[in-house]
Amino acid sequence: MDDDKQNLEQELDNLSYEDLCEITQSSLRRLIAADPLLQDLPGDVTTEEVLAQIAVAQGKSITVVVLRHYETPLHVVIPQLGTTVRDLKRAIQRNFTLRQQRLRSKTKISWGYVWRTYDLLHWGKPMSKDGELVSNYGVVNSAGMVGFDRLIFGQLLVLVVQGRYPWLEQVTRQEQLTRGCTRYGGGARRIDYDQLDHVLVDHKHKMLYCYVPKVACTNWKRLLMVLTGTSSSSNLVDIPGSLAHADNSTLRLSQLDPPAVRHCLEHYTAFVMVRHPFERLLSAYRNKFENTYSQYFQLRYGRTIIRKYRHNATDSDLDTGTNVTFREFVWYVLEDGSANEHWAPVFDLCHPCSLNYSFIGRYETLVEDAAALLDMIGAPPIAFPFTRSSNTSHKLRTYFQQLSMDDIRGLYKKYEYDFRLFGYTLEDLLGFDLP
Repeated sequence: MDDDKQNLEQELDNLSYEDLCEITQSSLRRLIAADPLLQDLPGDVTTEEVLAQIAVAQGKSITVVVLRHYETPLHVVIPQLGTTVRDLKRAIQRNFTLRQQRLRSKTKISWGYVWRTYDLLHWGKPMSKDGELVSNYGVVNSAGMVGFDRLIFGQLLVLVVQGRYPWLEQVTRQEQLTRGCTRYGGGARRIDYDQLDHVLVDHKHKMLYCYVPKVACTNWKRLLMVLTGTSSSSNLVDIPGSLAHADNSTLRLSQLDPPAVRHCLEHYTAFVMVRHPFERLLSAYRNKFENTYSQYFQLRYGRTIIRKYRHNATDSDLDTGTNVTFREFVWYVLEDGSANEHWAPVFDLCHPCSLNYSFIGRYETLVEDAAALLDMIGAPPIAFPFTRSSNTSHKLRTYFQQLSMDDIRGLYKKYEYDFRLFGYTLEDLLGFDLP
């Protein structure tokens, strides 16, 4: 007997960490298969989940169901006695994180922001005191739900907030991004550090911002100047746009040495702001080719576009590059014009499948998202400028009527990753989808 024990101990000592993990998982899988009380547990179950389920079956613990608006309910097991609201919140965090890991989601949640913004309600009563026992709020053992062949003790809690739901929307957006990167072949790719020139750094608040032109990036750069101390302005719009775009006004991630880049990518809150790809494209055209306050784009791109795509162009048009039509601009973008940052896809500028973005903002909910992000990073009170609508979305159908279906298909193909990764469609702006 002693020899057998000694041999077993020697064999265990010779096993690698990976071997021990596989043996543990294999044993847990056999245990789950053999015991009907554990049949609802996932195949990659943890030891903690097995012990929690056994405690439920023995009546020592109870299962609470956290309902998150339009999201899959989250089942959380807590001890029946002595559990405080703080303990419940920690259990919710552990279970949510484990669920996201199983979904291979890159979602990062600021739990401090969540608990400042949301209330746990039990039958309409806010559970507002972290040190209070959950039993004092009525979360107790009650034979309320019957499932399969055994009694499950269920409690119903609801995670709610008045108004919009920025945190829940973040979960949805990040899960959309994760699924899209996996599903459509846009998965993580190796990127060189010099490709990170659109990622700006705020060391003070441990924040990274990938700026996307035509998605309020001027105001975001102004904001970064205030956050980093480059500007002391109390009103962001007082900072000239030319100054906000100056190279020395913000720090680019590509300017740091490789170890510092890796540290920032691993430990900082990274965010990106996105916009419907076609609305952003039209905004770039209207701003750079219809407006006459600057001739740079007419001279740099307009003359080339007219020379290449306009038959019987006048000498004046060829000389000035003015009056580029939207269809001519689209032809240029489709053929060889995606290099300029103002209409390059977000996928090319910000590498969303390779960088782990903690926050995804949308132009459509700009003010709300800005407030949520600033609260998340602990920024001082700063009023993000309200952006007056340029009516681009309302004009979209008018401009796109100039295009053929082949043009629209080509544009969709060029911006396909932006559509799929960030949940945009053609129907929501054009009123139809591609056949």
